Amino acid sequence: MPPIRVGFLGLSTSGWAPGAHFPYLKHSDKYQIVAICNSSIESSKAAIKKYELPESTRAYDDPEDLAKDKDIDLVVCSVRVDRHFATISPSLKAGKDVFVEWPLGKNLSEAKELLRLKNEGGVKTAVVGLQARQSPVIRKLKQLVDERRVGKVLSSSWTGQGGNLGPTVHEGYEYLSQREVGGNLVSIHFGHSIDYIQAVLGYGFTPAPKTLLASRRSHQKLLSSSNELIKENHSITSDDTIFLHGTLSTGIPLSFSLRGGKPFKDVPGLDWRIYGETGEIRVTSSGPFLNVGYPDVKIAVSDFDLGGGESKDVVVVEAEKDEFDGDEWGVPSRNVARVYRALSEGSVNCSFEDAVERHEFIDGMYRENGIVV
Repeated sequence: MPPIRVGFLGLSTSGWAPGAHFPYLKHSDKYQIVAICNSSIESSKAAIKKYELPESTRAYDDPEDLAKDKDIDLVVCSVRVDRHFATISPSLKAGKDVFVEWPLGKNLSEAKELLRLKNEGGVKTAVVGLQARQSPVIRKLKQLVDERRVGKVLSSSWTGQGGNLGPTVHEGYEYLSQREVGGNLVSIHFGHSIDYIQAVLGYGFTPAPKTLLASRRSHQKLLSSSNELIKENHSITSDDTIFLHGTLSTGIPLSFSLRGGKPFKDVPGLDWRIYGETGEIRVTSSGPFLNVGYPDVKIAVSDFDLGGGESKDVVVVEAEKDEFDGDEWGVPSRNVARVYRALSEGSVNCSFEDAVERHEFIDGMYRENGIVV
């Protein structure tokens, strides 16, 4: 089969896209980048040169022009979330297949409108990047739960520290502290995490969970990439504290706690427990982003002594490795590569319809806490 011809929105010379999306697209014979659309023609040409793309690669600065390109099969959107709507809408109207980062839109209203445009445009395939679903760690955890490795799951607790929204923020990431942008601890950090939790334990809550959102830190220092002070008091409007308690549709009670800032020294940034009748599963890593992954992520199982004695020795369970676990693949590119591989085989990681449901859940949390977004 000929390669899938890709038009890329947001493949600049730095940021998320080069480290997460580009490695697989560059090396796979299933895809070919044929066009780049950045904020300027010059930026697009600079990216084409930096990434050593063919001279035939077209450079655009207008998403409308990219959408009109008849030699593009798939449009990938990896720009800041508050720019998703404007950049991807033309391609949806043109009926092109798309791959959009999560969150789909900056709020529920935008996500619903993008779904409407997708349906009206006759788009056959529209994928959203909730890529933890492709993670070998998540798949191993689901296997352990489905196989009743610790018996019937009685409850689960998840505790994480987001890294962002601490006392300092580096230039280029200050948008995370602005709720109105739509990319923040609730939509990104919580959104990815609650999705992979449910991928393992079951989707949906019955009844709706109780949640608490709070913006407790009012300011942070804005620093340059070299840690020079740019602004002493950069205002924060987004939430840095997220609590959720509820019962999943599978009957499993869940306690979820996420805060901003770095973890306590020498303590994991993620501690997720799955407590069963005959044992307990513990997942730890440097941070909560299992959608990205960490070199130190670990799955451990402790079996109870059903005779009344102490629990048995802890057993470390290894997730199955695949072609993307080699050193030649950077950690951020691995799960994204798995999404692309699945897409080339006709499998959609997360549909627009599914993404809108995730947005509806988050919107419900905002409304419960009296927050208008």
